[in-house]
Amino acid sequence: MVDRADRVVLVAVRDSRRFGLQVLSRSTAAGAGGGDLSLPGDRVDSGDHAVLTLERCHDLTGARARRLLGHEMSPAYAMGCWVAAARVLLAATGLLFAVKGEHRTPVLRRVPPRERQAPSANGPEFAGFLVREQLRCDLGRLFFFTQWVDPGSGCATRFFLVNVPAGLRSAGAVWYAPDEALLRWRDGGLSLDFQTFACLRILTDFSSCDSLLSEYQAPEPPHATLDP
Repeated sequence: MVDRADRVVLVAVRDSRRFGLQVLSRSTAAGAGGGDLSLPGDRVDSGDHAVLTLERCHDLTGARARRLLGHEMSPAYAMGCWVAAARVLLAATGLLFAVKGEHRTPVLRRVPPRERQAPSANGPEFAGFLVREQLRCDLGRLFFFTQWVDPGSGCATRFFLVNVPAGLRSAGAVWYAPDEALLRWRDGGLSLDFQTFACLRILTDFSSCDSLLSEYQAPEPPHATLDP
C-alpha cells in the first residue's frame, strides 16, 4: 500500500475539578490562557503499520481496526493509525499505556520530556523503544472518535479519544472545559483551527468524562502499575 498523507489527532480528556481536554498552546501573545491553540497530532508513517511495530501492540487486531475505520484500507494500515495516536499521546503527555510480561500486566509509563522525543518521532523508533523496555503498547486505551476526509485528496484526519489521569500536566499544553474554550474563542481570546473548533463543539454535548466515554465506549484509565 502506498503511503498516504493521513493524520491522527489526539483528544485527551480528564475529570479533575471539571471535565476538560488538553490543547497545545503555540503562542501566548494573547496573554495567560490565550493564544493559538490546537489539538496534538501527527502524520501516519509507514513504520506505524510495519510488522515489527504491530507485533509490539496489545488489545487490538487489524481486522477490528479496519471495521472501525473503513474497509478501503488494509488491516495493518488501520491498526497503524492507532499506533500513530499512541505516539502522539507519548509526545504530548509523556504517557504510554502498555502491558508487560507473560501475564500482560497493565503498566502506565510516564516518560520524561528529555526521553520521549525519539520514541515518539516515528513508528520504527516507537517499536524499538517498546522492544528495549520489554513492553507492548496497549492500543485498547485509545478509542476512535471521529474523522474528516479532504474531498480533494481523499486524505483523512482521524481523531482518537483517550482518558488520562486527572492530575496530568504537560509542558506547552493547557486544559480547557470545551464550553469555556469556545466562549473565549467567541470573545477573541483564543484562536482555534477548524478541527479543534469542531471537536470542541462536539464535546460541549457532554458534561463529564463518564458521559463522553459511555457514548463512545472508551475505557477508563486502568488500575495499572506506575512504571516511572
